[in-house]
Amino acid sequence: MLAGSLLRALAGGRLRDVTWTRGVLAIALATLYGVTDEFHQLFVPGRSADRYDVLADCLGASFGVALGWLAGAVRRWGILDSSS
Repeated sequence: MLAGSLLRALAGGRLRDVTWTRGVLAIALATLYGVTDEFHQLFVPGRSADRYDVLADCLGASFGVALGWLAGAVRRWGILDSSS
């Protein structure tokens, strides 16, 4: 959800402006947020940081961006265009 929201923000809310560069940036930002969250957990009693949680965050961000890119591609290619 975070990476998809970041991708939309980076694309100015326009599906046609979704690019690979913006997608990679959205993944990086969402993963960085995951890293900071894991760092925060080091200071919470009963919690611990785990690199696999960061990996899961990165994979989830990649999935969210892939869905955003797919939605943009469908829009650009007119696959669901009902006017034809």
